[in-house]
Amino acid sequence: MSDFQKFLDQALKNIDINPVENEEEHTEYDVFEEVRKQIINARNNSDMTQKELALKAGLTQANVSKIEKGLSHPTIDTLLKIAYGLDKRLVIRLEDQQGVNDYD
Repeated sequence: MSDFQKFLDQALKNIDINPVENEEEHTEYDVFEEVRKQIINARNNSDMTQKELALKAGLTQANVSKIEKGLSHPTIDTLLKIAYGLDKRLVIRLEDQQGVNDYD
């Protein structure tokens, strides 16, 4: 075994590659995740399929599916259509972050 290989073996032996346990996880607020969950819950509570919601909202089922899967971020106009399709009112509100630091 070469000296370099011995050096590498010794150096790599001291590296801890296991994740640190109990490390405080910093999670950022994800407004799109919240919107996605609210759409899914409202649709399920209305006993509607994605296709039924899409027809009532004037969207495609594929578009509703992408939004619910988090693959597409809906515009305000799309959210208004979804709210209409769910017989809901779209409410947008700005709140204090209450200790959440999204922009650090």
